[in-house]
Amino acid sequence: MIASNAQECLTAVQGDLLGGHKDRAFRGVSIDSRTLKTDQLFFCIQGPRFDGHRFISEAIEKNAAGIVLSNRESLPLSLAPAREEAPFIIRVDDTLTALQDLARFHRSRLPVRVVGVTGTNGKSTTKEMIASITGTTYKTLKTRGNLNNHIGLPLNVLELDASHEVAVLEMGMSAAGEIKQLADIARPDIGVITNISEGHLVQLKTLKNVQAAKGELFESLTGHGAAIVNADDPLVLELSRSLRARQITFAIDNPADVKADDIRARSNDGHDFTVSLFKQKFSVSLPFLGFCNIYNALAAIATGYSLGIPTCEMNKGLSNCKLLSQRYEIFQHNSLTIINDAYNANPQSMKEALATLSQYESTGRRFFVIGDMLELGDLSKQAHTYLGQEIATRPIDVLVTVGELASLAAQEARIKGMNKDYALAFGDHEEASAYLKANTRPGDCLLFKGSRGAGMEKVIQALVHSENN
Repeated sequence: MIASNAQECLTAVQGDLLGGHKDRAFRGVSIDSRTLKTDQLFFCIQGPRFDGHRFISEAIEKNAAGIVLSNRESLPLSLAPAREEAPFIIRVDDTLTALQDLARFHRSRLPVRVVGVTGTNGKSTTKEMIASITGTTYKTLKTRGNLNNHIGLPLNVLELDASHEVAVLEMGMSAAGEIKQLADIARPDIGVITNISEGHLVQLKTLKNVQAAKGELFESLTGHGAAIVNADDPLVLELSRSLRARQITFAIDNPADVKADDIRARSNDGHDFTVSLFKQKFSVSLPFLGFCNIYNALAAIATGYSLGIPTCEMNKGLSNCKLLSQRYEIFQHNSLTIINDAYNANPQSMKEALATLSQYESTGRRFFVIGDMLELGDLSKQAHTYLGQEIATRPIDVLVTVGELASLAAQEARIKGMNKDYALAFGDHEEASAYLKANTRPGDCLLFKGSRGAGMEKVIQALVHSENN
């Protein structure tokens, strides 16, 4: 993590020193007084529901080395900056901008190779796969959890130190210009766009705008960089046509530098396939549910190749990879198979989840338990209606929906011929879990999916908790 002093911080953030000593050292940064450690630099970040200035006294009590604030009136009257052990105090116009500026300054001093990962679907999983591959050969830092935004990415960059050789940083966005801002901080050497489809349409309105916003990652690459390009995604492929960076393509259907062939489903345990990597061929056994994870693995392999990692090490990395929770997370409960893919959803990922459940080998029935797909703007009703049409054509035994928008899928599935007794719409999580508790039986498989705001994991929690009582 960053180890510096007040003088260098002043240079990076262009602030004013209100107190303390310019040579006072700090190690690491924090924006949360609850987890602040001794000698860290505390940033008073402000948001709609929080204000770090309220916790300056707590940060001082915990022996913060320094405080970066924008409101000097928030300083406690008892603070005595002249004391040798007192924290240095830096005032800036905007503390979030200062955090980003310090991260940019820190990144500029490190020779680490940075991989930036974005895309509508699969970016967290692809990030995990890439980091597992690079970790076989290089000391790697990866984005913690989903800290992939304008606050989280700078915090991850500030975790880097001179010993790190590779950083794998996820880049999320909801509006134009946000990826550009993150890339300006992280300065990626390699850019990965997993795919582009409908998402964040409330802000971006059209799919072309989504494409342009994601494309900001490729635009940030220099002529010495590498773009990892999904050759099966026309929107990603279109972005790659005017790049300065060299390209490494991956695909299943179309010609590509990294291609999967001879794909074989391994019961419910993942897929086996052959990878053609330029002139090399090797076999991969991917231990993850979901056909979409083959694409994520190919993107990770292409990235590993760009970093010179041998195929044997890439295979080892994929085998040892652990995915984040609520991404095709499978567990057994009271002889039910529960597939928790409830972290997020949009039309494309919902379609992939539906295909995964349709192909799942179950001794019982298949339950598709879904919540609203959010942030689709004017496409919202159409997307849920189309989903209902798709469900009606699949071997799904029971559809359970939660939420007003998701109910449109149940309604349309019934119109298209699904038995009304098995296409059910509920108003809240508790009603849905009560139904599942009363109507599931041993051997059934339940896949849960919905947007983050739909909170479909609450149905799982209520189901598991109620059946434990």
